Order: sequence, then structure tokens, then C-alpha cells
Amino acid sequence: MKRLLLIAAFAALTSAQGAFAWGRLGHAAVARLAEQHLTKKAKANLDKLLDGRSIVYYASWMDDYKPQMLVDLGYTPTNGPRMHMLPHTFSVDESGEVIRGNRLPGDKYLANCLYYVERAADRLKNRMHEMNDSTRLACIQVIVHCLGDMHCPGHVRWPDNQEIGYFNVVLKGSEIRYHTIWDTPIVATTHPWSFSDLAFLLDRYTEEQQRAAIAGDIYDWGRESAANSKCIYDVKPGDKLGHDFILKYKPLAEEQLAKAGYRLAKVLNDIFDRQ
Repeated sequence: MKRLLLIAAFAALTSAQGAFAWGRLGHAAVARLAEQHLTKKAKANLDKLLDGRSIVYYASWMDDYKPQMLVDLGYTPTNGPRMHMLPHTFSVDESGEVIRGNRLPGDKYLANCLYYVERAADRLKNRMHEMNDSTRLACIQVIVHCLGDMHCPGHVRWPDNQEIGYFNVVLKGSEIRYHTIWDTPIVATTHPWSFSDLAFLLDRYTEEQQRAAIAGDIYDWGRESAANSKCIYDVKPGDKLGHDFILKYKPLAEEQLAKAGYRLAKVLNDIFDRQ
């Protein structure tokens, strides 16, 4: 019954597609880091809405129930159904500028998780008391999960790379989809700890660095993530990758995870510190 309520809630949210960015470890670490930077008031308000559960509990919810997380696009696209799975990716143009909205010329569907994060945040800020419990929860889930997804290098679509790494490579002698490396191995291989340990190790920004990280808005963050992440597509189908590849991109993964955590806290504080 609760699952059905969540499906309805997501349909109401918009009045998709995606892949599993970061895996459970990465998403939980992002949520835990963010939780450590919530204001006292924001934390209290979230506790009420989540029945005392941590936001970590819901960090991977959208991956677990991806097929059920449907949104009404608000129009009938020429390249698919009106009801879509909620997107976990976003697109940029040739210059790296984020393409906004969920609709391209000619009524073509645009997968854009930033669009839905922005809408969810706006509804929670301005229409919180008009929503039922399931819709509020759905909005929080969108924000918690997609703030993590948008920082995953494998979730940025460039014009010349719409497949976002959906090709096979060989990692340490085993064939694997390149996109999958950025979903879990890039984090878990180099961080064989609990999510709370990983969050603790990532949470090392000075106050000045934190202020710099959370400056701007979600589209500024998307632009930066795209610029930081383009280098991962130097890899081509069939390439043989070793542990040196993991070590090379470990700093990028850590930077993206940390920034996702600080920025998630910023978005949640903006919403729930004033309720």
C-alpha cells in the first residue's frame, strides 16, 4: 500500500530513466555527511516528517523502487510515454551549460534530475502544508537521492556521449560495463568501510571550503560537475583498466561525494530551517 502511495505521490510531484549512481555506500555517505551539517531546526523538522528516521534510510530508496518512481511529464513527448521513470541524470550542451527543463524542441523528452530536485524543493518551501505525508516524503527522497546522483561523473550526458558509459571495458581482467564502475567499484574498492566511516573521512572541508562548495545554485553545481567529470570519457570501449585507473579517479570521486553532501545539507537547511 505504501508503495502505491509513493507512486501516486511522484505523479503529483510533477503535475526517467537512470542508472544506479554511487551505489548504497556512496549515497549513504552523502546523506550522512549532509546530516552532520543540518541546523538544529532543520534536523528537528525532518525528524518529524520522517518519523524519526535518518535521511540515510531513504538515500537509495529511488534506486530500490526505480520502476515504480513514475512522474507525469506534463506533456506527451514524441519519443516516449507521458508517464516516465524519474530521471537520475542530466544533460549539458557543447559548452557544458546545463540544459534546463524536461522538454526539448519538438516535444522531445529531456531526462533532467536537476529539474525535479528544483521542483521538489520549491514545493516543500512554498506548498508544504498543502501536501499529504506521502508527497512530502517523495519530495524529500527526490532531493536526497538526486543531489547525490547529479554529482556522479557517470550521470552527466554530453552531446557526444548520450550513452553515459554504457559500453564494456575490462577492469582487472573482468569485463564490466564502464558506467557500472562509477556506480559502485570506484567508491567501494578504495573505501572498504561503513558509510559512516566514509562520511567521516570525506567531511574534511574547512569552513571557507564549505562556503565555496555551497555557493551558487543547483545549475551552477551541475555545470561544475559536468566540467569536472568530462575527463572520465577518455576511456573507450574495450579498454583494459587496472587498479591504477581506480587510484587515478579516486580523488574525483571523493571530491564529488563530499560536495554532494555539503550541498544536500544546504538545500535541506534552506527548506526546513524556516518551517
